[in-house]
Amino acid sequence: MKKTERRVIGIIESVIVRGKRGEVKAHAKVDTGASRTTVDTDIAARAGLGPVLGTVRIRQSISRNPETRPLVEAQLILSGEEFDVAAAIADRTEMKYHVIVGMDILGSGRFLINPFEKPGKKRKGNFE
Repeated sequence: MKKTERRVIGIIESVIVRGKRGEVKAHAKVDTGASRTTVDTDIAARAGLGPVLGTVRIRQSISRNPETRPLVEAQLILSGEEFDVAAAIADRTEMKYHVIVGMDILGSGRFLINPFEKPGKKRKGNFE
């Protein structure tokens, strides 16, 4: 059996959102229940994310009605790994975390999620 290198990440992680205007660092919530990565409108504007690729309908667990959000090209760096994603943009100013990392990134199989892991902790990464 071949060993696959996976990085251990926690539920809260530091990320870098990279766009045409530069990089913005933020704390993100790793959410296995979210199908798509979402970035706050302010972070998207500061990083210069885009162009708009279209829209996506997202149904939040706290709401019965789906919400339509723009999708933009973005590059997100999580635990040293770079991902090109179509990120949804939403106003998350009232939320504790301004970035949600969804299954569009987590589904890559590069990470193991440890809910007790602390952000910024040095980690070992070889797991089968």
